[in-house]
Amino acid sequence: MDRFDRKILAALHENARISFAELARRVNLSAPAVADRVAKLEQSGVVTGYHARIDPNRIGLPIACLIELTVKHLEYYLVIEQIRNTPEVIECASITGTSGLMIRVAVDTMPALQALIARLMQFGDTKTSIIIDMPVPPRMPMLSEDE
Repeated sequence: MDRFDRKILAALHENARISFAELARRVNLSAPAVADRVAKLEQSGVVTGYHARIDPNRIGLPIACLIELTVKHLEYYLVIEQIRNTPEVIECASITGTSGLMIRVAVDTMPALQALIARLMQFGDTKTSIIIDMPVPPRMPMLSEDE
């Protein structure tokens, strides 16, 4: 990965809908060269998809939480499957430490959060933290300067 690939990734992360012509202008390459590089980044698995970033608050889900779930006495992969099928779950990470899973959720009301926690408690112990602010929004990982 060279400096052009890093510039392309940064621009795509900022705006995944950018045209190849605009991307080429920003990184100082031709549009066909940029298209080829983007295709190679996709084929190699560096770029795994293009997504719209949605603000849950603006679609009626103002309560965002992190729920630590300590899975016990159940099949871990069965719990994961249940969590995958839970619409309130935005993302879920398997983590080290005393908790096995860190789950990010968005709900519309406190009673909905209470019901969700009750459902998750059937799989193990939970610890819930309400997100009040995101001082560092999702961002692209730092890229190595190695060529």
